[in-house]
Amino acid sequence: MTSSSRTDLRLGSFLPYVLNSLAERVSGGLARIYADEYQLSVPEWRVIANLAEHGTLNARQIVDFTAMEKSKVSRAVGNLSARGLVSQQRAREDSRAKDLALTAAGKALYRSIVPKVLAWERELLGDLNPVEYRDLMYALEKLGSRLKSMQ
Repeated sequence: MTSSSRTDLRLGSFLPYVLNSLAERVSGGLARIYADEYQLSVPEWRVIANLAEHGTLNARQIVDFTAMEKSKVSRAVGNLSARGLVSQQRAREDSRAKDLALTAAGKALYRSIVPKVLAWERELLGDLNPVEYRDLMYALEKLGSRLKSMQ
């Protein structure tokens, strides 16, 4: 049954509810690794992961990549800077913005976390065969593209 043929709302088959519930459980399970072992919050981990992947970013770019609220990004950046994990320098092209980057300590922390989160992901995906994984990622990408076109 597709969504278009339904006339009642059942949360267990309502995609926004199912995806949000799953995302919260995935994020919470993964957070145990970097929260318990590294004392990082979810927003702090997301900032670190995005800086590791993209290099130098400003706060607005991190907000765009993560879909987090600006205040959460700002708090996370402040905490990470205080811990010496993220550096902040005034941006060349916009004196109001700051370029953010991982410090050597931030990069080392990231490198120590990555094998653990990848192992956790492998365990989570353990029941999916390669075709199911490919199809899942394809479907999620397709939904993401559709959302962009709807905005």
